Order: sequence, then structure tokens, then C-alpha cells
Amino acid sequence: MSGEITEQKKSGRYLKYNVWWQPLIHPALVEMDCIRMGGRWKKKNGEMAGEGLEFHFRRLMQILWPELLWESNGYKNYWAEECLKAYVSTQWLGVLGCAAAGKSAFFGAIALADWYCRPHDTTVMVTSTDLKALELRIWGMIKKYHKNAVQRCPWLPGHIIEGKQMLLADSRDEAEEGRDFKAGIVAIATKKGSQYVGIGSWVGVHSPRIRMIADELALMNRAFLDSASNLSKCPDFKLVGIGNPSETTNAHGILCEPHPDIGGWEGGIDQEPKTKTWKTRFPNGMALQLPGSDSPNMQAGPDEEPPFPFLMTRKQMEDDAAIWGKDDWRFSMMNDAKMPRGQGSRRVITRQMCVKFGAFEPPNFRDTRRRSIAFLDAAYRGSGGDRCVFGELQFGPEVVPQDNTMNISALADGTWHNDRFRNIIALIDLVVIPISGEPGADSPEDQIVGFVMKECNKRGIPASDFFYDAGMRTSLVTAFSRLWSPEVESIDFGGKPSDEYVSAEINKKCSEYYNKFVTELWFNVRLAIESGQFRGMTEELCREFSMREWKMTSNNRIEVETKAEMKVKSGRSPDLADAVAAGVYGARKRGFIITKMSDLRPQNPKELRWKEDLKRRAYKTHRSGALNYAA
Repeated sequence: MSGEITEQKKSGRYLKYNVWWQPLIHPALVEMDCIRMGGRWKKKNGEMAGEGLEFHFRRLMQILWPELLWESNGYKNYWAEECLKAYVSTQWLGVLGCAAAGKSAFFGAIALADWYCRPHDTTVMVTSTDLKALELRIWGMIKKYHKNAVQRCPWLPGHIIEGKQMLLADSRDEAEEGRDFKAGIVAIATKKGSQYVGIGSWVGVHSPRIRMIADELALMNRAFLDSASNLSKCPDFKLVGIGNPSETTNAHGILCEPHPDIGGWEGGIDQEPKTKTWKTRFPNGMALQLPGSDSPNMQAGPDEEPPFPFLMTRKQMEDDAAIWGKDDWRFSMMNDAKMPRGQGSRRVITRQMCVKFGAFEPPNFRDTRRRSIAFLDAAYRGSGGDRCVFGELQFGPEVVPQDNTMNISALADGTWHNDRFRNIIALIDLVVIPISGEPGADSPEDQIVGFVMKECNKRGIPASDFFYDAGMRTSLVTAFSRLWSPEVESIDFGGKPSDEYVSAEINKKCSEYYNKFVTELWFNVRLAIESGQFRGMTEELCREFSMREWKMTSNNRIEVETKAEMKVKSGRSPDLADAVAAGVYGARKRGFIITKMSDLRPQNPKELRWKEDLKRRAYKTHRSGALNYAA
């Protein structure tokens, strides 16, 4: 039978997995060879050999660590099975687990088994927030499992250097300067004190195989995934991000985000407390959810001893529910492994919103009757991590389906006509302006102005159609007037909101509704999206827009997070999004009409009085020049 040793002899060898093996070969080496062959492969004679990667990894781990319980008292540890299945079949794996789900222990063991199979070609990076967390969790587990495995199989590669938190593949007796520090397992703390340092020093590693096991990923910002994406260019890359779900916009939430085809986090992903997987937006990406309500211990009855005491138990679930309540966010995170309710409710813009209203679609302009707007969010020398962003938007009439008729007069003023026509605004380009700090270089202000002038001239955009956030940079305002034109328009993001009405549905002035002008600008972009008028949205831009939250101030007005608050949370400033918000403002100043802001707002009779007065004066003037009829 497949998977069992056949006693047939052939020149002293034995047959297993449809392969002949040497009689004295260790069983663990058999499994390693099968794993190196891909788990299942075709032999020269055309026959198939092996039982698959999942099968052979499990057998190897059972040989090396019999203490790992795959079943107990007749009950299966199906969490371990699901974790292994996801690991071998996925490149980007996000694991949403309750507390006491065995996540660190199991993935530490499987990463070690994977490394044993190709120790000189593989770099395994295990990360957590700090060294203490590494020692208590995944790195401590790897050291424990390596010690146990070597006791059973002394020929296994690797020895630990405690001072460097490394497990190296070379011999302990080799000179340190000759060691290959890339061929091993390394523990990396992503924070020093309260400062996030990430994995920047390891981004340049070029190993044939790279494995990353990111423990406590929910405590890291999205910059971690930006660094990991550089490592993913190696021939064989795999990342596992482990955590208790807490926030859709941190690194863990982004890694586990459901694919747009199933609606993202806001698309109604099944939240029933069952162990399950779903497709994510990463290439060959998957999320695995391990809720405490479906712990393998729940297979046993209430009066039975838990078959897997190291996993979440029924009593632990009941105790936590009594303390917090099942609707509490802590219970959702730590027990049911669900994203807490309300995620995205305080986002100005969400990914699902962009998908729903077609913002990711490319523009399909009806003709050449469109106008270009240039815009800028300025920064000097990347200070504070900020980027200096230039871009172009265009607005004009959208193509109408062939079975519709069109009112040409409606095209001229950009209004709707029986829902068959609308103006759209489309993102054409975003460019990060390089600022040189070399000796002898022009001032940052002059470099910015020179770049903008060149781009606008190339695109045929006049100075009067260029808008930028001036902020407190009076020197930049002066530079634009001195080197280019006083017709450029500056915007003060930190200034007071306008006296325009918020929207067609909110009959209130922006100055009474928002706390700062930047909030008004961001919500105007949202209104353009909700009107179905925004096109050309990119993934990176959407991420920046969807990371920014709003809050209520003491004077009962809405205000978006500051750049400083966003940097702490996400690791970067929303420069791309701020720049586009400036561009949408410029487009509105030049005639682009957001339908959710125009004509639909109930008119105040007092505001219309000037129109009636003008009509009466016009009528009186007209009648004063008319000939009187005489009988």
C-alpha cells in the first residue's frame, strides 16, 4: 500500500513511495528527499512517485517531533492540518488566530523542517516586535525544537549563536569570519524601544530560497510588507504573517484582506466562527482563520478533558465571554479571531467604495474636450519621510453607451442628462520629484519649481491650471512667482474650510461641518468617487486614502488625522493622496462639477431672493423702453 514499507528486496534496497531506497537510510532523510523533489514527481519510466508536500512534511515533523500532537484521544488537531496545508500551497499567507492557537509553535516547527531540507540555500527570517517577544514566542520555539530534533537525529545541520539570535548551517568549528550568515535562521526585532526599524538591513539578502515568519504582525505597520515585497523577488519566497486581528490597515490586516472579487474587508466576508480560508489580493495569497469557537478542543464534550491542552479550551472561551462579553472587541480579537466590528466606518475613503463606484476603472473619455490640471504636494529632501509629489488629472465627458441619446447642450456645461451623461475626472500620472541635497545644487524650492515648469510645459498645462499645497512654505510661493508665474494657485491645507455646502444631502456649510480645509478636500474626493466620477485610481493611492481616519473634535466638527498621526500608525505620510486632493480641488475651481455637490441640495428661499430681485429689475427695465399702446 502507498506510504508503507514494502518488504520486497532489490539489491538490499526497499521500496517506499514507489522509490527504491538504501537499507540504512534514516526515515527522516527519505521524507526530506521527497520534499526536495517537490512532494510528488514523475520518474524516468513515466510512473509517479511521492505522496505530495503536505504528506511528506507531516511525516518528517512526526519523526523529528513526536511531541507535536496531530491527534489525541481519537480527536484530530485539524488546526495543525490546515496550517500545514496552507503553508505548502501558498506564497503569501496571513493567519488570523485566537490566543492559544499554537500559531507560533507550529509555524516555528514547520519553518525549521523546511530549512533542514535545504539548509545551505535557505534564509529563514523570524520576526517579532522585540527580542523579548522573540525569545518568549517563535524564536524560543525554534531553539527548543532544534534541540529536540538534534537529540533524535544528531546529523541534522545547524548550531545556534545566542549573541546573534541565529541558527547557522555551517560547522560550529568554522572561523566566524568564514561563516555564511545568510544560510540560516535569524531572529529579527522590528522595533528598538518605541522606534520601528523594520527589516531594512536584510532587504538586500539574495538567497535562492527565503522564508519569512512574521509573529505578532498585527503590531507592525504596513511598511513591513513594503520591505517584504523586495525580498519576494527571489526565486523561491514565502511569507507567513501571524497575529490576532485588530486593524484592517496594519500589516496583518492588509496581508489578510479578502480579494476584491469577494469584496475586501467590507464585502461581507463570512464571520461565522468556523476554521476557514479565503483568497487575498496578494499573488498566490491566502488567509487562514482559526477562531476559538472552533478549536479542536471543542470536539470533546463539556465534561471531557481537552485533548489538546495547549490550544484554546471551552472553559477559556466561557471565562472570557463572562469577563468581556461576546460583542466586545477584545473577545472578537483574542477569542473569535475576527476583525472587530466597525473597521472602515471612520475611513474617509475605503477600497470597497472605490471598487463599487468604478474608481479603479480606466478613463473612457468621449472626445478631446477635456481639461488637464497639474498639482503638487511639496516636501524638501524627503524630510520626515515625506515625498514631493507632482501629478496630472483630466476631466471631461465620458463615453455614453451606443443605445443612449445625448443632449449636446448638456456636454457643454457638464451636467447630467437623464442619467446618460456625466463628466468624469481621471488620474493620469503621479511622479515623485527628486530633490538633490548635493553641494552646489539649487535650493529645494528652485528644484521643485524647475521640475514642475518642465512637466507642465511638456503636458501643455498653463500656470493658471496648476495647484499646490503651500502650507507654511512662503519661500516656495515666492519661488513659483519669481521663476514661473504669479498665476499658479496655492492651497492652504491647514486653513479654514470654505463656506460652500457640504453636499447635496448635507445642507450645511463646510465651515460649520469640517474643522480644517484638508478635511474638506479629502471628503470632496470621496464625493467624486461616490458620484461615480473618479477614474484611474491605483492600488497604492487607494491604500493611502483608506488609511486615513476621521474623528470628531471638541467643537463637534469632523477632522482627518494629521500627517504625524498617520506616520506613527502606517509608517508613511499620505503624500500621494494629499496631492490628488489638491488636484481635485483645482479641477473644481476650473469647472469640474461633482454631482453629489451640485443642484441636488434643497435651495433656501432666502438664498434665491437675489434671483427674484434681478428678474424684477430686468422686467422693469425691459418694460420702461417699450412703446405704449394708445387707443
